[in-house]
Amino acid sequence: MPYRRIEHSSKELLIKLYVEGFLTRDEVLAVGVFSNATLHRSLKKWNGTGLPQRLHSTGRPRKLGTEDIAYVLERLDQCADLMLDELASNIRSVGGPQVSKSLLSRTLQRLDITRKRVKRRALEADLDQEAACRLRMARYLPEQLIFVDESGFDSRTAHRRYGWAPAGHRAVQTGTGKRAKRATLIPGLTIGGIIAPKIYHSTVNADVFYDYLIRHLLPLTMPFPGPGSVIVMDNVPFHRSPKIKQLVRRFGCRIECVAPWSPWLNPIEEAFSKVKASLRRGASALDYDVFEACDAITSTDAQGWIRNAGYL
Repeated sequence: MPYRRIEHSSKELLIKLYVEGFLTRDEVLAVGVFSNATLHRSLKKWNGTGLPQRLHSTGRPRKLGTEDIAYVLERLDQCADLMLDELASNIRSVGGPQVSKSLLSRTLQRLDITRKRVKRRALEADLDQEAACRLRMARYLPEQLIFVDESGFDSRTAHRRYGWAPAGHRAVQTGTGKRAKRATLIPGLTIGGIIAPKIYHSTVNADVFYDYLIRHLLPLTMPFPGPGSVIVMDNVPFHRSPKIKQLVRRFGCRIECVAPWSPWLNPIEEAFSKVKASLRRGASALDYDVFEACDAITSTDAQGWIRNAGYL
């Protein structure tokens, strides 16, 4: 039988019930807390000195006490990207003990705090505006939403970031230092995946964006409140230009702009990450490769990103 830890209070209660005649010996044994021999020893101890609380071995006390741990958690909440030596110095500066990086590492592991990539939030981001944006977006169904944005790329986008080399040597990959002219991908993201991807080999401005909407995206939409009737974008000025708003209204659709400095509110950013990862895997960034990477995005991918942004 696997080891079971029985609370002292449970054992004491059973002994009292037996001694006072509420339970028979067989009934006490049937509970499964005591074996026959253990019950005999416990009764002997009870009749002599009572049933004392078993002392637990404490071992050497931890170097970081409760107050120190509370300070560590508070400090990491204030500044999540602290190095271990910086955290140790902070503890010492407020009168705490001098600790090593290894001790801090073990402590954080025990507290289930892991080191991960930092998600940067701009100081300019306004939580009130973000909350207002989420409140507006809650009026729409996921199938009504089309998320739109632009992402630039060139030949260097397909360069792989990691390679193999002997220990102590750099991984070097030769290639031209020149880069091709930068291009811009503009797609739409729905719960079904990517729609209307278009590449422009020029700077994107209000005129280029107007061309994309009228020729590629808006013909695939339906008037509100039908599916694909709400265009969601970030709030760059040319997205909000009067002629863009007028064009979208002509097709019976609505425009929603996410809060400033809040890219996590537009799930198409996640789609761009997958597209560029696909380009690195294929080691090529030709237009064909970009369209192929867009086609590889599944409805499951899209729904996951939209759910992560809070719209599903």
